[in-house]
Amino acid sequence: MARSTRGGASVPPDPSKLKRESAGRYLTGDGRFTVQQSSGGWMVVDAEQANELGLPLVRGPFSTLDEARSATEAARGAPAPISNLADR
Repeated sequence: MARSTRGGASVPPDPSKLKRESAGRYLTGDGRFTVQQSSGGWMVVDAEQANELGLPLVRGPFSTLDEARSATEAARGAPAPISNLADR
């Protein structure tokens, strides 16, 4: 959701900022990535890319929230990873 400024113009949310939704769950400003804490660390769920099963692409685990945040920034410009599942 865009914020409005004093002049009335709306400022789009920063896509790299994480906003806390609930305990252990953060959402990027543009809503593309969800960062969730799991038992193995932090996972990044990409709502715009899908894996070979058609499910949202999950990256991780990352040991810290900062590493997960960096992964969202790197994933923006990178293609989806290619699975070797079809080769098996």
